Amino acid sequence: MSKKEKARQSKQKWILTVVCLSFGLSVVMSFVTSLFVESAGLLVALLSLIALVMIGIITDVIGTAVTSADEQPFIAMASKRILGAKQALQLIRKAERVSSILNDVVGDIVGIISGSAGSVIAVYLVSLGLKSAIASMLITAFTSAFMIGGKAYGKGLAIANSDRIVLTVGRVMAVFEKKGKPKQKKKMRKEAL
Repeated sequence: MSKKEKARQSKQKWILTVVCLSFGLSVVMSFVTSLFVESAGLLVALLSLIALVMIGIITDVIGTAVTSADEQPFIAMASKRILGAKQALQLIRKAERVSSILNDVVGDIVGIISGSAGSVIAVYLVSLGLKSAIASMLITAFTSAFMIGGKAYGKGLAIANSDRIVLTVGRVMAVFEKKGKPKQKKKMRKEAL
């Protein structure tokens, strides 16, 4: 098989993975959000909407930082065995895919689900006596302004502090990897006995 054929198959596999991941995340996030927002009061619904928008902003910041970070400092940190440097290096080397998932997949899903959460909040506001057109307009404007403004601010922050952000994410990943490894070792010891 030629290199072009392998690259084409790899790209097709990646696209299929993104589509499946998007579908799965959308179903789970939408289901959890609808259960939580519809059964909660207005304040909890508003807090849920803010949390969704913050998730969108944070993932956008991380995705932007990964694409703008330089690989060289992380190579040096990884050779010194600095916690999270190895994971940060992996993120940078897969920047296109990481950015695609964080900026596009998660960002778009959060945008759609926050629209659904916003419509539930608009219904609450209408029940409190506000006209439906005004309630819908206010929620849409608030959500859009908060998300767009947050992402615009976050992009500048991500580019200026890309190495620090990527290292922080790498450290979080390293902690989760360490927590997962002892369990695997214990399982392997039990199986050996």
